[in-house]
This record gives sequence, C-alpha cells and structure tokens, in this order.
Amino acid sequence: MLSEHDYKIFGEIEDIREKIKEKNIAVSVLDYGAGTPSENRTSSQMYKGVQKTISTKDLCEIGLKNNWAQALYSLVKENEPNTILEMGTCCGFSSIYMAKASLNSQIFTIEGDESVANIAKNNIDAAKCKNIIKYKGRIQDILMDVLHEIKNIDFAFIDGHHEKKATIEYFNIIKPYLSSRAIVVFDDISWSSGMQEAWDIIKNDSDIKEYEDLEKIGVCYFK
Repeated sequence: MLSEHDYKIFGEIEDIREKIKEKNIAVSVLDYGAGTPSENRTSSQMYKGVQKTISTKDLCEIGLKNNWAQALYSLVKENEPNTILEMGTCCGFSSIYMAKASLNSQIFTIEGDESVANIAKNNIDAAKCKNIIKYKGRIQDILMDVLHEIKNIDFAFIDGHHEKKATIEYFNIIKPYLSSRAIVVFDDISWSSGMQEAWDIIKNDSDIKEYEDLEKIGVCYFK
C-alpha cells in the first residue's frame, strides 16, 4: 500500500527527471541495445554499439515511468531485498526508485555508455541515494565480475538489450546467484516478437514458482 510519503518521494524523483528534460542537451551515445523492434541488429552490432545522438529530453523518457516505476518501487518496498542487480541503468531513475523504496537495500547497476552513466551519476547524486553502486561497461564484459562481488541476489531488474537471445542468456547467467527468495523483473516483455518469445521461455522455467505477466513488465518469483 502506497502512502502519502511514497507519493512525495515519487514527486521528488520526477522533479529531477523534469529538470534534465528541460535542459534538452544533445548527447552522443553508443547504444548497445537492440535499437528498435524493426532494426534486427546483430550480436556484433550490439556489442560494438551503434553511435547516435539523442537529447536528454528523449533519453529521460526511456525506462519505467509513472505507474510502472511505482510498481517497481512497490515490489522492492514490500520485499525489502538485501541486494538488487539492475542491468541497464540508463539515466538512473529506476535505480533511484528502488533505492528510495528500501534504504537498507544495496543496488548494483550496470550501464554501458559512459555519457549516459555520467548523467545517471548526476541524477543519483541529486536524489541523495547512498545505496547505489554504479558500474560502467558492457554488460557482457563486466557482468560476471559484478556477480562475483554480489554473490547473492535477492532482486534483479533486467532492462538491457531488449533482444531474445541476450535476455535469455542474462537470465541463465544470473540464475546460480539468485537467493531462495529472489524476484526477477523483466522490462518490455512485449516490446518485440523476440522479447515475447524470450518471456514465454523464461516464465516457464522449472525454477520459477510463479510469475506475473503485466504486459509491459514480467515478474518471476523463484522457488
């Protein structure tokens, strides 16, 4: 149940987002994701990254917002995970929502592009979140090092490549590090046919006790 205090937190977070959007600065980034549903980028293209210019206004529109951000916040608040892994920091707002939801949780978040990671750092600093540990680098390159550092994951938010093969691979890589009470949330499960196929495979995994299909996000509860 969300309280008046929770909604005050949401307002403070969204004020930070609006200030970044208002600046509307053009930023050159390397996009390591799938791009758009119609692009069909190869694994090599996604690893090298596709250079593009995007405004901070458009960049801050990426990721969970409004009811979806509040749903992520509620999941973390209700379950109070000790450790959270986020794959795909972007501008840092999902990290901030999770950090504010449970001040005793430690969030480990990975962002591939340096310019975007720097924007996220500024937003996280503005939100005065002390429980977020930030990593810069391709998920493929640094994920195992981050997992060895965390060792035991209670909650994971996978919001990286938005591509079938990568999503399934990341899920299988983190599985051995999930705690007995782990929750894994996938963003954009209906973003493309490939993501829908990945979600269909993941939600039927034998280690999953139950799942929630919320159209945009998928939530898995482990045995």
